[in-house]
Amino acid sequence: MGKGRKCCVPGCNSNYNNTENYASSFTFPKYATRKNQWVKSINRADFISNSTAVVCIKHFSSQFIIKEDRVVRYDGSELVVPRKIWKVTNDAYPSIFSNQPSYLSHEPSTSRKSPSERITALKLRDEQKFSRMVHE
Repeated sequence: MGKGRKCCVPGCNSNYNNTENYASSFTFPKYATRKNQWVKSINRADFISNSTAVVCIKHFSSQFIIKEDRVVRYDGSELVVPRKIWKVTNDAYPSIFSNQPSYLSHEPSTSRKSPSERITALKLRDEQKFSRMVHE
């Protein structure tokens, strides 16, 4: 998180004025695939990210922001510790652009179900279909 580093999203003025528009910001991912996803998302012509380029928190859906750490203790209880420095999840990408055309912004889909959850849902749906067929 860069304190006071200027957001590179077009039309965003976060951290351009030292007092009024401060927002937490995050550096681009190191891995090329994810970095390219961020670059494509921010829709800035001829932009090349570097180690000082950041995107501010205003462009991330809340599901991508980690504000606390959770640890399960040996006794099964959970310890929740608020983070002093927020971070983004490994699958985060910028998706909110209030100063740009609305078609560039979108709400990311909620996290996918695990394979076992999907199988359970499919079995339930098949059982319901079968039950309807039998009773018709």
